[in-house]
Amino acid sequence: MNVLIKPSKLNGVVKVVSSKSLSHRYVIAAGLAKGTSVVSNVLDSNDLSATKQALKGLNVEFEGEKVIAHGFKLINDTVDCIESGSTLRFMIPIYMLQKEKVTFKGSGGLVDRPLNVYETIFLEKGLGFKHLENEHYLPLEIEGRLEGGHYKVRGDISSQFVSGLLFALPLAKKDSIIEITTPLSSKGYVDMTLDTLNKFGITYEFENNRIFIPGKQKYEPRVLDVEGDYSQAAFWMVAGTINQHKLPLQLRNLDPLSKQGDKKIADIISKMGGYLYFQKDLRQYVVHPRETKGITIDIDPIPDLGPILMVLAALSQGETHFINCKRLKIKESDRLVAMYEVLTKFGVEMKITEDEAWITGQDSFRGDLEFSSYQDHRIAMAIAIASLRADGNIKITDAHAVEKSYPNFFEVFKELGGLVDETD
Repeated sequence: MNVLIKPSKLNGVVKVVSSKSLSHRYVIAAGLAKGTSVVSNVLDSNDLSATKQALKGLNVEFEGEKVIAHGFKLINDTVDCIESGSTLRFMIPIYMLQKEKVTFKGSGGLVDRPLNVYETIFLEKGLGFKHLENEHYLPLEIEGRLEGGHYKVRGDISSQFVSGLLFALPLAKKDSIIEITTPLSSKGYVDMTLDTLNKFGITYEFENNRIFIPGKQKYEPRVLDVEGDYSQAAFWMVAGTINQHKLPLQLRNLDPLSKQGDKKIADIISKMGGYLYFQKDLRQYVVHPRETKGITIDIDPIPDLGPILMVLAALSQGETHFINCKRLKIKESDRLVAMYEVLTKFGVEMKITEDEAWITGQDSFRGDLEFSSYQDHRIAMAIAIASLRADGNIKITDAHAVEKSYPNFFEVFKELGGLVDETD
């Protein structure tokens, strides 16, 4: 799908889409809890479809909002994670709780997403971890059985490796310790995993850089509702800030006390001079248009916010300095390079190194341009929001990339007054 976006102004109420991160976590924990859980408001996206399919391979059924776990049993020895990094990294340790060989495969950018953290620790434990075609690439063959013990894990590549072990090790026969050997990137995501374990009856102790996990635990079925996604809300918060409509945008379905790390988007916009607040009586964020100014932003804990914050920076007074950008380079695309190409094409002055970026703000963007989505959902959505301040039409090719996390993004954009047409 290609889309053509005409200059427009947005106004109205957005019911923010369900959290992708929490949807993965609640569904996985429910799938490990023998019995029936009810998980409402789960995100309907390609990534969640991959996680559900992976759980079906372990004797789990889905009936509407019900997650029915019949007891841990291998049903399918091939797991297609499609393009979902969360599915791949969360499910590998879980599948390794049993001893049969299982093949993990994927497509697109997932094929070469780093797995070396798992490779190192599992091979040290004498477990099977073999790339079947090309070194460091999918497909991957794993073979357990994963036992308890002491696991030294790097935390500076992706927090998903820590979360994957956290899901699996409570079910191991022996007690375990996860020792995080480097500073933990995206700690907020690990906090979400720990909160999920707590909700499903799993105990642990987290002190300093060590997480102690008793073995032989049981996940308990639960009834839960998935809150709105701050990672996706970020696009509308920036849209409301750069919007040329006089009226604010209203964002609903967000929990102001959420443990989501990307909740930081509201603080960053405020520090840049934006004006948004949470209206308690209506339980909504209200985002007013405002001129913003450049600041220094550490992107390491919040890599999913990188693309849309760079759009905001490009429309802010002065220079915005992004630091610790390396993790942007190992997402669905190399987001640092992709956003450099996007913004410089828009006419923005931008400089990048391997780990930093400097963006000089301006009043508007060039129009009558065509962009690739880079097969990356967050790049596609960032370009769409940037179009609000372009001086001509913007075409995005392969815009269906949004289906990974926000299938109805363009429908919501149109409901708010955006002018979007599908093209060949």
